[in-house]
Amino acid sequence: MFAAALTLLLLAVGYFVLTTLVDLAPLNNVTAATRREKTVEVSVNAPVMTLPAVLVLVAAALHTSVPAYAAAGLETLILLGGLALWWLPYLAGVTVPWATAGTGETWAQLHARTYAKTIIVLPRIGDRPRPNLEHMILHSLVLAAAVITTAYAVSL
Repeated sequence: MFAAALTLLLLAVGYFVLTTLVDLAPLNNVTAATRREKTVEVSVNAPVMTLPAVLVLVAAALHTSVPAYAAAGLETLILLGGLALWWLPYLAGVTVPWATAGTGETWAQLHARTYAKTIIVLPRIGDRPRPNLEHMILHSLVLAAAVITTAYAVSL
């Protein structure tokens, strides 16, 4: 369970960094993001996303479940943040306050500029921004990491 948790946690971070910095069009559209936007996104989110992996390593080294539970809790918070950012605007038409931090744009404008030309498999709901495949994959990885990390914590 340890190896699966650690692998999923690191896979989610690696996927996030890769899709934030490397042009994989049409999966992503990093060419539409400014250098500053990409730098801020990685420098803020990658360390937070890496912390659960560090906590799982600490749990394994100390043979205690407390850091593993903390890792699972943090991964769940990361998942909830991603879901709030992407799925609330799509399903409920509600944009979270941090959605466009520092960009000077609305979520609809930012989405139109950076995500609208990527692969999107979800049906339209009015003119609401839709989660793209890139982020659906990321959310799936984070969900799997949260579930397996919780199972690892329980197993300790």
